[in-house]
Amino acid sequence: MDTFGLSILKGIISFFLHPLTYITIIGAFFLGRSRVKRDRRDFHTRVHDVLDDVVFAVVPCLIIGAAFFILNLFLGLTVPFSTTIAMSIAALLLLITGQIRFLSPAFVMILPVFAALFYTPRDLGNSTLNRMQEGIGSVSLVALALLVGLLVFIEGYLIATNAGKQTSPRLVESKRGKIVGSHEMQRLWLLPLFLFLPVGNVESLSWWPLLDFGNETYAFLLLPFPIGFRKLIHHALPLPEMKTNGRQVALLGAGTVILGMISYFLDNEWVALTAIGLVMVGRAGILLLHRGKNKPAYFNERNEGLVILGILPGSPADQMSLQVGEVISKVNGLSLGKGVDFYTALQRNAAFCKLEVLDINGEIRFEQKALYNNTHHELGLLFVKENRFEDQEEAQ
Repeated sequence: MDTFGLSILKGIISFFLHPLTYITIIGAFFLGRSRVKRDRRDFHTRVHDVLDDVVFAVVPCLIIGAAFFILNLFLGLTVPFSTTIAMSIAALLLLITGQIRFLSPAFVMILPVFAALFYTPRDLGNSTLNRMQEGIGSVSLVALALLVGLLVFIEGYLIATNAGKQTSPRLVESKRGKIVGSHEMQRLWLLPLFLFLPVGNVESLSWWPLLDFGNETYAFLLLPFPIGFRKLIHHALPLPEMKTNGRQVALLGAGTVILGMISYFLDNEWVALTAIGLVMVGRAGILLLHRGKNKPAYFNERNEGLVILGILPGSPADQMSLQVGEVISKVNGLSLGKGVDFYTALQRNAAFCKLEVLDINGEIRFEQKALYNNTHHELGLLFVKENRFEDQEEAQ
């Protein structure tokens, strides 16, 4: 095997030797376990499997990681090994303290940037630790700006395309003391991040890499880079809210990449530093923009009809193409409201049910299905019910 291929192979192996790879996967598992506990507390049943969180952590990032691998193989974004250590330390601290909502590339990169600007290597009394500090102040701010911009763009793409899938319905207490429904999005994504290191056996060519950061030889590293996201939504439907949120984050990342390229061609690191500062402030601004604390609840008990808070996968409701956020106004001809229970209306015809549904566009349609002995007693639908929540609180 030639030097180039061997260096890439070593970089890939480093991904599986890095403890952050396994810590992130374990973290995703614990997120799934805590979600299932909340499901059972609120609804006496599990909505999604524990391992779904692990699958979501790994699978979406495989293709994205491969695409970034190809892109950076030509671009040549180069950072010293000490910078990757700072990135890993920042991500690890956010992981073990449970600050998933702040596990954004924009915030993780704060530590490497501050280390590059202000940290002075010193004798730590250990040769290995001393080597880990090497080059931390020589990292190109342009490379950091481009890297954080690309990572924030990837974060936005993941939020828009993945965070709104299999959201977790929850019952929470509003400021007025009423029980309302909400949807929680908690994700940990494990991105295989392919980077160039400035010291190695692979020599640069006249045309490669495309971006020149002053290095003549390289090594490769596949770094496990966790990206986290957490949001509780009570005022809107989760899927469109996540698409809007993700687009805003992706646009922020794209703007940072553009500023990074401008700083590269102008050979001006002040522009790069400005880009890094803007992406950090912008990401914090997007977090604040989507808080929605003072907005009215979308999922609540209504005088007429029951709003669908959740649907159990594989249930009759799932097969009937019902959607979260739609309102069931009638069951077997009976109008629903606080005085009429869904289960009671369903028992009007034990072998068949016909639902009148008001969709999210305000249009009425009808759904119907035959019922069997093993059918879920409420078709697999989850609603906001104050008495259910109160019963659970008493049981605890």
